[in-house]
Amino acid sequence: MCGRFYVAEDEENELLAAMIREASRKSQARIGAPVAVGEVTPASPVAALALGKTGAEGTFPMLWGYHRPEGKGLLINTRSETALQKPMFRDSMLHRRCLLPLSWYFEWERRDRQKIKYAIRPRTAGLLYLAGIYRFEEGQPLPVCSVLTQDAAPEIAFIHPRMPVIFSEENRKDWLRRDADPARVLATCQKQMTYRAAE
Repeated sequence: MCGRFYVAEDEENELLAAMIREASRKSQARIGAPVAVGEVTPASPVAALALGKTGAEGTFPMLWGYHRPEGKGLLINTRSETALQKPMFRDSMLHRRCLLPLSWYFEWERRDRQKIKYAIRPRTAGLLYLAGIYRFEEGQPLPVCSVLTQDAAPEIAFIHPRMPVIFSEENRKDWLRRDADPARVLATCQKQMTYRAAE
């Protein structure tokens, strides 16, 4: 599951800062607002890596969440295990894959009547990329995207049984390749996670 994530607002990570600037410039031109930074919530404009019309990788603004049929809310997450079998997601899985660059994501543990918030990321340092898919919806000013999820790593399963599919800088490019086998690339995602209490 992934319902909120965090994009660092400072210039500490030059690569992330450059992606945010590029996506925000395009977002300003399209919707008059930059992409979200800090704690990002569903329906927000977000920075996403995808292949452009020429096949070159670029950073684009997208809105987080597919719209459900008949206006029944947003699909912000998609199960990676079944996405290729479902008509709503199959075409996107095959032809429109994206990555959301960010610093960490949030999840809440339900303990009795408490909800405890954690910041979660892979154990390896550096920028992380959530695997996503996107599509174009009638009436939306930007493409819309959904984050792929998988079973949670053992060390964070007590928080929530699901987690986003995460790629590192080293293996992220395979996810965007047009000739890639999505199922094969998904098997290379990050598996070892770390967490800390968050405010």
